[in-house]
Amino acid sequence: MTLAETQALFHALATGGAVSAGDAGRLVVSTPGLEAEERVGIYAGMYAARLVDALAADFPKLRGLLGETSFAGLGEAYARAHPSDHPDIGRFGRHLAGFLRLLPAPDRPDLADLAALEWARSEVFFEAHVEPAGREGLALEPAGFLAARLRFVPALRLVRVHHGAAPLWRALEAGEPPPPPAAAPGAVAVWRNGFDVLHAALEPDEAAALESALAGEPLERVCAPFGGRADGAEAAFAALSSWVDDGWIAGVEPGPRSAA
Repeated sequence: MTLAETQALFHALATGGAVSAGDAGRLVVSTPGLEAEERVGIYAGMYAARLVDALAADFPKLRGLLGETSFAGLGEAYARAHPSDHPDIGRFGRHLAGFLRLLPAPDRPDLADLAALEWARSEVFFEAHVEPAGREGLALEPAGFLAARLRFVPALRLVRVHHGAAPLWRALEAGEPPPPPAAAPGAVAVWRNGFDVLHAALEPDEAAALESALAGEPLERVCAPFGGRADGAEAAFAALSSWVDDGWIAGVEPGPRSAA
């Protein structure tokens, strides 16, 4: 075998890829104490354990909720469904929330939402730092306000959930018994302040507004979800002000000037 063929075969053996009977013997020699398959199996076991460790680093609350044994079983099942395909092992868990949503009748249907929240927190922690704009950096001419578009810092995520992920995360963080799963469709904003990662559940209209703003919509459309409130203008202003104060906004792109 060439070096490339040897490396490809070892990778398949160690990572659970498609191999044929006897392939281990093509790479290593059996000893009186260990057959070739057992010797290669040591590497395979170490590889699987490393992947589970990587998941545990990104999903500590999920691991705490499930327990070590169940979490390891979940990690191994996930690795079979989504083999590591990125040179950065820190990206391995990016499909876990979607994987959990496909599990048949899980004991806790909120596991996927907890995983989605934890993954967003992990992503936000490692995002590049961009200095947020203060209120003075967001001054707009009244005529161009509705057409202006907001630019957000990279360390911000909007997570759509189907259950109360934030209360579950809070209970686990405090070492309290987890609340029972409860259907609660909503959204959670996740962001970083310095080295601290924060998250907060949003009201439906603010979540819709933020989703629109993140998609690059002009402020006219961003503010539209608050139109159903009696105090719609005040609510929109309060939401935008909180986004600025929490450091979510990196800048603003003024809208085109109207013709005179």
